[in-house]
Amino acid sequence: MIDVAAAVIIENGKVFLASRPADKPPAGWEFPGGKIEPGESAFEALKRELLEELNWQIEPLETLYVLKRDNLTISFISARRIPGSEPSACENQSFRWVELTPQAPADILENDIEFWHFLIKK
Repeated sequence: MIDVAAAVIIENGKVFLASRPADKPPAGWEFPGGKIEPGESAFEALKRELLEELNWQIEPLETLYVLKRDNLTISFISARRIPGSEPSACENQSFRWVELTPQAPADILENDIEFWHFLIKK
């Protein structure tokens, strides 16, 4: 079983998405985050992963949704940026702010689409 924490950061009606690093398939855009290490909480993993991947300090707030598929569990966690902290790509990935609209971005990863639709209805 692989447990993953994903950050849901929304500002001014836009959602923060990051591309997958080229050496970590599948290719596409996702809510950023990563694997939860043994002995680590989802909140701790999220803080660590965003610091490692985007050099971005965030504060996890609450788990919004848990997606379970085969051997994968993704905890989508709302978060806010720590004042003064801005993202920067540390693993050659890109990031962007996307309008939160009923239509999910065409290039978002399949596992994130279900959550996107949940988020729109929330």
